[in-house]
Amino acid sequence: MKDCIGIFDSGVGGLGIFQEIKKLLPKENIIYLADSKNCPYGRKSIQQIKKICWDNTQFLINKGAKIVIIACNTGSTIALEHVRHRLLHTPRRCMQVPVVGVVPVVKTAAEVTKNKRIGILATKATIESKYLRDLVEEFCPKKDGFEVFYQAANELVNIVENFSLSHPESFDCHSERSEESRDKLSEESNNGMRFFTNAQNDIKKTLELFIKNGVDVIALGCTHFPFLRQQIEQIMGSKVIILDSNGAVARQVAKIADSLSLTAYCKAEDDKPYAISHIPIHQFYTSGDQIKLKRQIFHLIGLKTNVESEICNFY
Repeated sequence: MKDCIGIFDSGVGGLGIFQEIKKLLPKENIIYLADSKNCPYGRKSIQQIKKICWDNTQFLINKGAKIVIIACNTGSTIALEHVRHRLLHTPRRCMQVPVVGVVPVVKTAAEVTKNKRIGILATKATIESKYLRDLVEEFCPKKDGFEVFYQAANELVNIVENFSLSHPESFDCHSERSEESRDKLSEESNNGMRFFTNAQNDIKKTLELFIKNGVDVIALGCTHFPFLRQQIEQIMGSKVIILDSNGAVARQVAKIADSLSLTAYCKAEDDKPYAISHIPIHQFYTSGDQIKLKRQIFHLIGLKTNVESEICNFY
């Protein structure tokens, strides 16, 4: 598929970014790669993560991606600059492909906190990354009275990844549903995993550090975690602000696409751009189980789709 936006994550966490891009750029073709075989990236070594992200980027470019999004905080904090650097030393086609990463929303957290107590919920690898620590030092310095509390939560990635398999009776991704029914499910999915209750105690235990220290802002440093937003909000209460970077990433992609004239537009006779009238193609690949991914896509974002299984040279 030519001239598409390519997205990859260690699994289904990046589907939240997929949704935001789809809303902001509704005419764009999108390829999504769920690298479930390597999930979670947070348990890989730095060299493994760099190689995985490079392989995935190459896979998407070979499939026709004009922009690539590393829809993973761990992958972005560790491998984004590595991938960009390697692209500069590859054939011209690759050199021209922008790569966008997911930046932890530390700056926004610093701007909206009232008591300067901020919680960062992320994978172990992201929390230990120099990239995150540098962001915190820049925007939340101790000398200015900020207190930042870090909580590694790799187990929450597994909660999201295994949601659909835990509830096979909730939805049938093979059944025919009305457009209204699918839209309602999609809307509910955007607000969090409404139907997930079994892991509530595990989520609460993960958030105990933040509760104990009275944080008033939590920055979600993993793209899987926005799917647990409703559960986190219920546990933390309405006075705690929950932030994620999905919308910001989508806006950055739109900005880059527009600046490089990569958006799905044509030129009219008066040389003014107008949107191409076509039905966009959304194509999904996985390095794991096709049926599992199909269920995950339907359960998490309400989208009924086909999934192609194609494995490139993963580490």
